[in-house]
Amino acid sequence: MTYTEYLTLTKKDQFKYKFKDSLDRFGHGFINFFVGLGHGFINLFKRIGRSFKELGYAFKHGDIWTKISFLFLGVSQIRRGQVFKGICFLLIEFLFIFYIVVTGGLALYNIGTLGNTSIHYYCSIDEQTIAAGFENIVFTDQSTALTYCSTFGGEASGVATQYGDNSSLFMLFGVLAILISIGFVAFYSSVIRKSIKVQEMKEANLYINGAFDDFKDLLDKKFYVTLLFLPIIGICTFTILPLIDMVLMAFTNYNSAHQYPTEMFSWIGLSNFVSLFGGNGSSLFSYTFFNVLAWTLIWAFFATFLNYFLGMILAMIINKKGIKLKKIWRTFFVLSIAMPQFVSLMTWNKFLSVSGMVELFMKELGWMESTAHITILQEATSARVAIILINIWIGVPYTILTTTGILMNIPSDLYESAQIDGASSVTQYFKITLPYILFVTGPYLITQFVGNINNFNVIFFLTNGAPYVQDYMRAGKTDLLVTWLYRLTVDDQNYSYASVIGIMIFVISAFFSLIAYRNSSAMKNEENFA
Repeated sequence: MTYTEYLTLTKKDQFKYKFKDSLDRFGHGFINFFVGLGHGFINLFKRIGRSFKELGYAFKHGDIWTKISFLFLGVSQIRRGQVFKGICFLLIEFLFIFYIVVTGGLALYNIGTLGNTSIHYYCSIDEQTIAAGFENIVFTDQSTALTYCSTFGGEASGVATQYGDNSSLFMLFGVLAILISIGFVAFYSSVIRKSIKVQEMKEANLYINGAFDDFKDLLDKKFYVTLLFLPIIGICTFTILPLIDMVLMAFTNYNSAHQYPTEMFSWIGLSNFVSLFGGNGSSLFSYTFFNVLAWTLIWAFFATFLNYFLGMILAMIINKKGIKLKKIWRTFFVLSIAMPQFVSLMTWNKFLSVSGMVELFMKELGWMESTAHITILQEATSARVAIILINIWIGVPYTILTTTGILMNIPSDLYESAQIDGASSVTQYFKITLPYILFVTGPYLITQFVGNINNFNVIFFLTNGAPYVQDYMRAGKTDLLVTWLYRLTVDDQNYSYASVIGIMIFVISAFFSLIAYRNSSAMKNEENFA
């Protein structure tokens, strides 16, 4: 449909057309996301296939030194004069083998079992127990062990404890061993490709870099490698490793009943995800999740768009020609965010809680009986409304600051042309101001929505998830998924369910982010505003 045909439609038909077009773009974006994901996996497998092909080529066309490099990395480099580089390659290989033999191999085995030995108890060893052959008898229950051991009396009446395997450490070190192994495989493939390359360069009488040349490149052409080496190691150690460990917990029964030192946890497959959707008789977990998810999305919608549009309107009013003392008005709004956010939230909590300032003020004015109490934060609906309104107090100033700069940069000739054509203020807003601001702040709006899905501070410091109800699993009526996750880990120590929720938060956030970003004008028409 052309723009001229669109203008001939009634307002109702225009709305229907826009709604249908939005659904179509949403569906295409949804499909394109999974298509792109599939292409990513295909490209990954293609790259792995090319690596195997290159290894085969190196073994087929390589000389004796290149073939030996398949067993002893760096031999080909040493033979061609790259002694320092070859020794480094060989040293890394030996260090990896040493790691696998000493601890890595056991870690790879343990991640499959997550431990075999639970905590057990036995009698304190002395001559009596040894004579009775009792030193080899162990018990899994401490009270039973104490009963049996007390029959010997004397020094043997005590019970000794032998702790079992620590499944969480087994998983962590197992993941580390897998990452190190994958890294070494990639390193091995790279070294073999370099071995055949340096052989071909030698045969062609081309110049081969020495150690000095390599160091010079690390400070010049490959300086990015020097700068990024330590940060990448840090990211792998402190971000990727814990993230993979957290994801794997979702496939275990890691909770308060299965943790070191009392009990091991084990792999249970997709059982936790089945429970999330109402299977395995765990309706409470499923019921809590979908109710908390609904409130999380409602909160994220209002917290994002109310702040966005109210901040935009206030910025337009302050920026309007004829308004005096613009800097002072902006300063008043900025003062509300000059104080740290958590201090503001805790202050509002004290204001609205029982016997707080609001309650005392209302009693002084005679608007409440002296025996009555304010229940804004004790009732679900009023608490949720209060959270959204207080978040406006905190979030609107940021939008004002953001949109003020954008409004100042909108070309004035657009408004002048619209006025000449007889466009009203409302038409100018929807045809010029709003599209321009959305074009610039589209990615910011998406980020804010995802940030509000994970907005831990507002809920934790203002209500701490209250009011609590019995029909929820360790959650309150104002809990978001992220605060419920926190409660499950800190209060309930149910790490497996918390991991499932963490994965679902990631899926939901990624889904909304990718779909919205792919359909935003900032992404589709990043060169020009139209």
